[in-house]
Amino acid sequence: MNTQDKNTYHINSLTIIGSGNVAAHLTKAFENVMPTICVPPRSLENLPPFSEMTVIAVKDDAIEEVAQKLKGHAGILAHTSGSVPMSVLEGLAAGHGVFYPLQTFTKDVELDYSEIPFFIEADSKETQQKLVELAKKISGNVNLADSDQRKQLHLASVFSCNFTNCLMGISNDILMKSGIDFRVMLPLLRQTISKLTKLTPQQAQTGPAARKDFNVMDRHIGMLSDNPEFQQIYRLMSDVIIKNSKQ
Repeated sequence: MNTQDKNTYHINSLTIIGSGNVAAHLTKAFENVMPTICVPPRSLENLPPFSEMTVIAVKDDAIEEVAQKLKGHAGILAHTSGSVPMSVLEGLAAGHGVFYPLQTFTKDVELDYSEIPFFIEADSKETQQKLVELAKKISGNVNLADSDQRKQLHLASVFSCNFTNCLMGISNDILMKSGIDFRVMLPLLRQTISKLTKLTPQQAQTGPAARKDFNVMDRHIGMLSDNPEFQQIYRLMSDVIIKNSKQ
């Protein structure tokens, strides 16, 4: 998705509205490269009378409520959500769009902001280019995506990140019963991710389900007899792997 344009815009001021993980990280990323202020979403305390760029970084169901408080905004108004359409900001500002960082954010956990993919959508070419220029101040991975594409990205990221992290939590629970530190899994996890730079997930798949080793799978399911929920997850994931396995 090409973000090249002959025009270059210089954004002189940025306001970030939010108090959560995304707002904290965006504030940290931008405050070293341009004048940036972060204001709380409920009170909007210390909201400047004008900001060339205002980014709403709050949970999805609060975006519209916060945006309505900014009706008549003279600058560009954008939100950071992967699943909320750009249209919730329509008619509220001189320009509007989406400034979506595809990353998992946790306060006080360091990130390399230059690697974060940003996905931009805007109401006009000028707004689009300004949002692109803003993203390029901290990231070398800036893309264009409409609301439908962004929804697919968000859905895929739930599987890739949120569900994967939940499965690692199950792995931790299993290991704790035997007094094993979960960190013993980290080299395995790093290699699992590393392989995906060269292979598709289907090509990289290993394990008993990929081999159709039903004896091992039955033993594993038996080991989970004290937790029917984990058994169900094991069966479901194994079925998906078997159906998609190329071995």
